[in-house]
Amino acid sequence: MFTYDNQTHWQPQSGHQQSPINLVAPFTAGGTATLPFQITAPYQLHLETDDHTTIKVLGEGAASIFNRAFQFTQVHFHCPSEHLIKGQPSALEIHLVHQNTIGQLCVVALMVNQGPADTTLQTLIDQFSAGHEVPLTLTLSHWAPQAATGYHYLGSLTTPPLTEGVEWLVITNPALTVSAEQVQWFKTHFGANQRQPQNRADRPIIYYGA
Repeated sequence: MFTYDNQTHWQPQSGHQQSPINLVAPFTAGGTATLPFQITAPYQLHLETDDHTTIKVLGEGAASIFNRAFQFTQVHFHCPSEHLIKGQPSALEIHLVHQNTIGQLCVVALMVNQGPADTTLQTLIDQFSAGHEVPLTLTLSHWAPQAATGYHYLGSLTTPPLTEGVEWLVITNPALTVSAEQVQWFKTHFGANQRQPQNRADRPIIYYGA
């Protein structure tokens, strides 16, 4: 099992388009004011697991991403955030993982700031059982905003095997905040579980927003 204290030993299989990155200018302006992301079938969570580095919750649902159909498969958490916005981390980064019918992966990352506690997140914290799987029935009904702003770029998984060809949407206006107590819970149970920023390598970053 990998750990976050030996990241220098992680080696991508190939390529030079790794994630996460520092999302900083220069940007390309998107063709619309908001990211083309819409949930088309509610995200239903049904199995909470401990993968020893974070909470991972399996589920199902569907989304339209750049007018392409994707299935939601799981959600997990990084504290503090893996991506940086102009050099600054967020308190928590939530990864909503999607896959389409030909196997392409798209991760929708929610950059969550500190504020009032989120009740859905608190339910996941309260039901977490270290080393065990916990069945649950929970709907993610509000985390993603109706009109998402943020960034779009091509990168990789942020944990081994670091597979590239992953499409990223990094949303900067999620419809939730995380409390100081919830942040501390993640730090206590998992420590810092973020991969260090990787080289941008001249990749285009497209920004959707005002």
